[in-house]
Amino acid sequence: MTFAARLMVERGSIRDKSQDWGEYTFVSLPSPGDRIAADYDGAMHYLTVICVHHRPVHIHSDADQGGHTSPSAEVVAKWTSSD
Repeated sequence: MTFAARLMVERGSIRDKSQDWGEYTFVSLPSPGDRIAADYDGAMHYLTVICVHHRPVHIHSDADQGGHTSPSAEVVAKWTSSD
């Protein structure tokens, strides 16, 4: 089983906008403090996970006619170096 998550990367100042690097597949969602290596723009980049934003989906009862969507996650990480 694998988990897909959007990778949001912090580079530069804390006031700078996060860079959206797109969807990545993980063998498990990382935890804060984990180091990850991600291929992006033709190079291998090394990042430290700051947090993971989980977006769960409410499970509707049979009586509820609400739409069903998939759960998702965003991994927010600080860029540290690249090859």
